Amino acid sequence: MKKYTLAALGLLLSASTLRAQIDVEQALSIGRNAIYFNDYIVSMGYFNQIIGLRPWMAEPYFYRAVAKINLDDYAGAEADASLALERNPIFPRAYLLRGIARFSQKEYTPAVEDFRRGLELSPRDVGLQYNLSIALLQDKRYAAADSAAQRLLEIDPKNKDAYRILAQSALERKDTVSATRQVDYLLAKDSTYLPAHLLRAQIAAERKDYKTSIRALDRVLAQDAGDANLYVNRAIMRYHLNDLRGAMSDYSEGLRLEPNDRAALNNRALLRTQVGEYSLAIQDWDKLLQLEPDHYIARYNRALLHLRLGNLRSSLEDLNIVLKRYPIFAEGFMARAEVRRKMGDVKGATRDELHLFDLQNSKSYRNRAASASRPAKDGKETRSREDEAIEKYNMLVETAPEPVKDKPKYTSQIRGRIQDQEIQMTPRRDLTLSYFTEIDKDGNQGQVYFAPLLDRLNTQRLHQDKRAPRLVLREQGSSLSLAEVEEVQKHLSQLNAQTEKTAQLSFLKGIDHLLLQDLGAAISALTEAIERDPSFTLAYFARSIASLRRSEAERGRPVEQSTPSIPQVRAAATGAKGTTPAELPLPAPTPARVVEYSPLTDLNQVITQAPTFAFAYYNRANLYAKTGDVERAKQDYTKAIELNPLFAESYFNRGLLYYSEGKVKEGTRDLSRAGELGLYKAYSLIKRMNK
Repeated sequence: MKKYTLAALGLLLSASTLRAQIDVEQALSIGRNAIYFNDYIVSMGYFNQIIGLRPWMAEPYFYRAVAKINLDDYAGAEADASLALERNPIFPRAYLLRGIARFSQKEYTPAVEDFRRGLELSPRDVGLQYNLSIALLQDKRYAAADSAAQRLLEIDPKNKDAYRILAQSALERKDTVSATRQVDYLLAKDSTYLPAHLLRAQIAAERKDYKTSIRALDRVLAQDAGDANLYVNRAIMRYHLNDLRGAMSDYSEGLRLEPNDRAALNNRALLRTQVGEYSLAIQDWDKLLQLEPDHYIARYNRALLHLRLGNLRSSLEDLNIVLKRYPIFAEGFMARAEVRRKMGDVKGATRDELHLFDLQNSKSYRNRAASASRPAKDGKETRSREDEAIEKYNMLVETAPEPVKDKPKYTSQIRGRIQDQEIQMTPRRDLTLSYFTEIDKDGNQGQVYFAPLLDRLNTQRLHQDKRAPRLVLREQGSSLSLAEVEEVQKHLSQLNAQTEKTAQLSFLKGIDHLLLQDLGAAISALTEAIERDPSFTLAYFARSIASLRRSEAERGRPVEQSTPSIPQVRAAATGAKGTTPAELPLPAPTPARVVEYSPLTDLNQVITQAPTFAFAYYNRANLYAKTGDVERAKQDYTKAIELNPLFAESYFNRGLLYYSEGKVKEGTRDLSRAGELGLYKAYSLIKRMNK
């Protein structure tokens, strides 16, 4: 795992929190909340601070271990859990956590010991009992695993995982009767339980009941069509039933979902060869050899196809490599002799034929050949993934529904692993000015950015009025809540009551209108601010936001007709305690001069007046990216990073542009940096793009 510096971790904490003496209990609570909302990197920043102040406390080590285990830093998690147990040896959740870390490092026996010690302290802990069961199962201690699963059912009689563990244990002991009984019971309780259907498919495949296995996989695919392994597994079943086209279709779908699946590439290439699609088969062999240059079976099959298509030199090159690795592969020498003879190399062909004759008269070779190839009774010869015998070059790789992979669970308020989240490759949004920080649908508080330009304005306003709300620079997000709407309306009313006309007053009115989505009035007020003070940089910045948002709203208006307006939302909320339309009247729209201002022109002006304002480069980069000017966008993201090396959003968006150009290495580098700086969703994209 990467080592995150305190500076990087602290980036996501407010500046005031870092400067002030922290309240330990509050910091612990915030860190735990960050874990709950999957913000593991932020949480580690808080726990590091607590450890620095109170190193004798067990809790910060424990929760830091939770954060690390969710970032797949199992060794680090184990070390932190051990430190927690040194400080508090009667901490059952720490035993659970250390057991999970050890299990994840395949240290099954120590993991079992930890789970059992935790259960001594907390005998009815479902998480400890479940993890003990799967650790014993993984350690092939089947009787003990069965006993632990039965105990899990005593604690939690409706626990489907317990029945699944019992079924898996029976299956691994080749007791298909008991396994089938457990699966039937599970499906009787819940016919939609996908792990039970997968177990049924696995049992049927081991019995060579391919039709039943296919039906079970069909049930799973009907509910989960995004798993490439399911298609690959169904393909081999179809192959055994001689449905070659169906098998090829499944392999193609599996490769669409997982383009680098070696078994699928190998098997589809062989099937394409069988049906005469030689050029397509060569493409599959080419891809497989790109992924695995030492895949000699793929190279030999490609050589045979090149020979069949008359590509003699390409065939010879592949055969030379294969035969250097396998100097007693008789069929290979036979093929090379044919290639050399067709190329006019009679001497070379003769040498290969003589070598072939010597091999065929060798007793050791005859014994090897006899053991390497024994025809299957059904004529559908296959080999295992691990079997790389060159003599089995024309056999499909046997795949079958794998056992349901039991993984350790930390059963607390953790709601998922960062790098396994499936998210869209959506760039980070423009930055805007607001009085409120964003809270997303998962409860995460959004980032707030420090800018000296804005800090000076806030300081000036606070000198004028200590109750003045502070403006923050944040990412554009969701609409205001009812309480926030009320607060902005009250502020706007106070501004309208003032008789003195200043650039700052017009600017603040523009911000309020912007927040209330009265974009025409916002542009008008911000324009007045600029006319009163042409050096008012933030007014240009705010007007660029309002202008861009207005143009986007106008383009999307036909789509948005069904979206409720603020009055409609409020009307729908009528009857909520303390909130009625009468209590929360919206102001009438302010008449505005309908003048169009170019967001790009305004951002250029911001950069001219404040060339170190990184966030203007970022917003301009986003604008360029939206219009397809990728090179200028990358230049501006780079400039923003030069001005603010901890600007995670610029790394993130620049990384996406690199990915869009097929530059995976550069994109991964940028997204990795963005992840370090707190944009944890970058890890999911890295995982997807580097499969």
